[in-house]
Amino acid sequence: MIWVKDIISILYPELLVLLALILAIFLCTTKFKDIIWVISVMFMFTGILHIIRYQLNFNSPVQILNGAFIADSLSTYFRLITLVTAIFIVLASVKYTEGFFHKSEFNIILLSSVLGMMILVGANDLITLFVGLETLGLSSIMLAGYSKYDLRSNEASLKYLLNSASASAIFLFGLSIIYGLTGSTQFYEIKYKLLQLINTETLNYPIIAVTLILIISGLGFKLASVPFHMWSPDVYEGAPTPVTAFLATASKAAGVAITLRILFVLFDFAQNIWQPLILLLALLSMVVGNLIALGEIINKSSIKRLMAYSSIAQVGYILMGLALAKPDTISASLFYLTIYLVMNICAFLCIIEFGNEANTDSISDYSGLIKKRPWLTFAFAISLFNLAGLPIPPAGFIAKFILFKSAFEAGLPGIIMGSIALTTTIISVFYYLYIAKLMIVNEPSVAVLNIDSNKDATGKSRELNAAITLVTATLIFISIISNPILQITNKTTESITNRNQYLSLKK
Repeated sequence: MIWVKDIISILYPELLVLLALILAIFLCTTKFKDIIWVISVMFMFTGILHIIRYQLNFNSPVQILNGAFIADSLSTYFRLITLVTAIFIVLASVKYTEGFFHKSEFNIILLSSVLGMMILVGANDLITLFVGLETLGLSSIMLAGYSKYDLRSNEASLKYLLNSASASAIFLFGLSIIYGLTGSTQFYEIKYKLLQLINTETLNYPIIAVTLILIISGLGFKLASVPFHMWSPDVYEGAPTPVTAFLATASKAAGVAITLRILFVLFDFAQNIWQPLILLLALLSMVVGNLIALGEIINKSSIKRLMAYSSIAQVGYILMGLALAKPDTISASLFYLTIYLVMNICAFLCIIEFGNEANTDSISDYSGLIKKRPWLTFAFAISLFNLAGLPIPPAGFIAKFILFKSAFEAGLPGIIMGSIALTTTIISVFYYLYIAKLMIVNEPSVAVLNIDSNKDATGKSRELNAAITLVTATLIFISIISNPILQITNKTTESITNRNQYLSLKK
């Protein structure tokens, strides 16, 4: 029996985020609104400590709230990722939002999206899943339009709204078919009834195929994988840069979590249907993302637009490991996702810092940045080297090596996908290194020369600089000690691939 104290213990991180959200709402109307970000960081950090202390060692899934929420290795892993990422986003936004009259609302909306994300990754019920998904989605739409006097931000918010509404409708249609087939919304009951229908031959595979196509289409939007990526470059470019960082990291992690939950928990018996679909998404994302990113660097357009296509390509690598559906490839994908989040957060924090000082996001304006900001150049270059998979330091190289090695060992489909991934990675090296070369070798641009005298810029931020230092140190530290993370991803994979896990919950 699960007692109230057990429920509170499991949901303690979510309750802390909710409490921080309530306090932020009250404080935003007072003279103490400037400390909202401090409260947000403190409460989320406390949640991280609680997860590490009490929830990293779940030996079996624990259901609470009448089966609506599940505490297992998968939910624990992604809740931890969500909180860590959100803390960096809050630190990155302190200086950025300083000039806004409604700056306190940023943290309120961000906390709402974090709460929705934590509900989403622990959802064990279709209704809970959709509530978490929409809480995250609507909050992200508001964050994208946070700069309401900026036309690009308004455009980003509107495009995100329209695309998100369409994707949610398609996704919900797929969920409604599941409910129609099983008459249940809880995952373990759905799993049990679907297997019963398959065994009695009362359910045919064309219906399952249609359902999976609808669901994967909705998930493809959340992951911004090709061909569901069209919203991503415009939204990334137009949204405030801290919001872009949030969408490129935490939001993608939530998409991966729910993809794992649906494919490997509910539809593991239909792997022959969804595997080709996910492999296709992975292939298209790797090829299209890297090729268009190469075009962006040639045209020297927006750095945020370049990072959008870079993120699309990186999602392709992650999906490749999931699609091959071997324990080693899934674990490698989760390990790569973890390293990718650190690399990408580091890159975006540097982009935010430069944008604050130079008030630009043009790639050409990064020219000669080392002359004015050597530490910022070093941190940004480190993140770019790792995104390219170069061993400088070797965190990104180790992650790619483990992922590609597991793919090549997964049979013929893995060899084909691994070869394509390796080829597209070579393409990506050019545009990542081009930015590093631009900052280190080229002469300073006008934007760089005017950094200290730019009156329109918001300037340097102690909180942001501390975050950049911390995440860069983390990236270097992971390069030295990566085994603990790999052990956690292995344990998470065991939880995902245990076929009887959910059937054992059926009373």
